[in-house]
Amino acid sequence: MPARRRMLVEIALVIVIAVAGVTWAYTSRPAPAFHGRLLEPLREAPVFSLTDHQGEPFHLADQRGKAVLLFFGYTTCPDVCPATLGTLGQMKRQLGADGERVEVVFITVDPERDTPARLAEYLGYFDPSAIGLTGPPEELARVREAYGVYAERVNDPQAPGGYWMNHTATVLLIDPEGRLRLSYTFGSAPAEIAEDVRRILRG
Repeated sequence: MPARRRMLVEIALVIVIAVAGVTWAYTSRPAPAFHGRLLEPLREAPVFSLTDHQGEPFHLADQRGKAVLLFFGYTTCPDVCPATLGTLGQMKRQLGADGERVEVVFITVDPERDTPARLAEYLGYFDPSAIGLTGPPEELARVREAYGVYAERVNDPQAPGGYWMNHTATVLLIDPEGRLRLSYTFGSAPAEIAEDVRRILRG
């Protein structure tokens, strides 16, 4: 083989190997981590049926095809609940058109005070599209247990109504296939949650 032809072949081989190496490095690169904590092993979100803030039945199973951000709290909560609902409202606005495929669901841990009307009024301050849920105390307790959520009444004569509720402050993300995917601690940034939700919606 003439020297010039051999040199061209060698150059071509070097280029092919370099391109293959770059392609392998790109395709083998792990997907960027989510901001929220992955819930593993992946499992179906426990289904439930409760009453929404308009007095209508709500069935989690009907939310397939949407991402659901689930948060347990109560309307008399002085700090964690309003801050978290504010965060979730900002998150949904940042999603723009993708926000149409997202539901923020707020389940009360204080059914004694949180009537549907009270939930509707309260959620209107943060995100009018959010869904507030209540129901019989025993059914709410069953839902909390299924999701590993803690809630306890703490009597305090200085509190509105004479008591507070201690409760888990975690937000849970259910994907469009109805699976528990991620959790967020109190104080998570709206932009980070929005980024995770957008990734999940777009597959």
